[in-house]
Amino acid sequence: MFKWYVFLLFLISGPAYSQESAQILFTEEYDSLPPVRFIDRYENVFMNKVPTRNIFKFGISQYQQSTPFALYNDIGFKNSAVQLSYEHKLSPQFSIGVLGQMPLVGNAIPLGWILENVAVGGQFRWYYDMKSRIASGRSANNFTGNYLAFEYGFVATKSNSQKIGARAGFQRRFLNNGFLDMSFGLRKSERFSERNLLQNWSLFTEINLGVALGDWKRVAKPSLCELIRCDEQVNQHIKVQIPDFKFGKTQKTLGTSIAYEVGLGNSAISLNFQYDLNLQKATNYLHGYFYTNWYGGWYAHDTRSKEQSHTLSIQPRYYLNEKRKVRLGKSGGALSGVYAGINAEYAFYRGTHTKPSRWDEHFMINTPEFTFELKSKYFRTGPLLGIQQRLFKNGYVDLNTSCNYENNPIRWMLRMRANLTVGFAFST
Repeated sequence: MFKWYVFLLFLISGPAYSQESAQILFTEEYDSLPPVRFIDRYENVFMNKVPTRNIFKFGISQYQQSTPFALYNDIGFKNSAVQLSYEHKLSPQFSIGVLGQMPLVGNAIPLGWILENVAVGGQFRWYYDMKSRIASGRSANNFTGNYLAFEYGFVATKSNSQKIGARAGFQRRFLNNGFLDMSFGLRKSERFSERNLLQNWSLFTEINLGVALGDWKRVAKPSLCELIRCDEQVNQHIKVQIPDFKFGKTQKTLGTSIAYEVGLGNSAISLNFQYDLNLQKATNYLHGYFYTNWYGGWYAHDTRSKEQSHTLSIQPRYYLNEKRKVRLGKSGGALSGVYAGINAEYAFYRGTHTKPSRWDEHFMINTPEFTFELKSKYFRTGPLLGIQQRLFKNGYVDLNTSCNYENNPIRWMLRMRANLTVGFAFST
């Protein structure tokens, strides 16, 4: 019996002496690579490593134009302009460019007035961080970068309307043929011929968005979904437009909008509620014949105006590409893409206008200064067509146009309406 106990003890103790005695140590090592910047993660989107020396740009300059029109008339793109420009790189850090700009306004402005205010000019840009980015391998010699610029411009039909200015901004090329240029700066708001360089400067902001062509190598398959939110579900979002801001002696402007859009269930239909605010105090153009107690009325032109415009709109929207997304196995309900719908809006306008004293060719007399007030409330509705796109995490672009029947105090009339907003969107 004793032998069996000894044998059993031997079987139990054997595995204990044969256990693995090797030690395992856990250590943590820190990555020596520097953090990757946002712009570098999306180098294929922004084409920041594609060499470029020449670029032609065609876009909408959303906030800046040569001459302001009164808000009373400017019911189209709200003091925006079509801009055509060319830029050439002299070296990795410096470039020169020329541009032409034509106002985009409501259909109440005569075409002759628009053509009279076509502006041309030139810019000298310094891409101050381009050299260091090229040296570190983060960029090639191109136009994607941050810059400081000096500029000179004039209205083509008016020899005494030269203007000078300086601005700071950033330009981004994206995909094969897109560009975005955002800047703020100072511009002399009176005639350069007055030689008073230390006074009458104005602050301004500008966004230029459009199509670009140049001598770069095209990307075979652009990473479109890295730029836009392709498949992310968005049921509702709040949209805030980047403000239009100018502050100077001859023009003070503030314009912005806020909108709330919500999708209706799992359908391709949404409701967009929007409020637009525009305030302006400026020496501008006012178009129209106004009945007043001065000789039965007069045809306005150059005036000094203080104006405010408020617009509330409701837009049922139907996104046309939602069913196609579902067929391709992609997520719908992103509140992005081409849409059709109905625009219904109520607007309130109030303005005080002062006509300066000048020689009147019609009455053949020197008319004194005259001030009058305009008020209007109107409702307009009509079919709507547009495109909206969410960009990255919190950006968006919304462009639409509508043909509306407007109920003004005199009669029903047909008006074209366009709206372009660029800003920030926040999903909830």
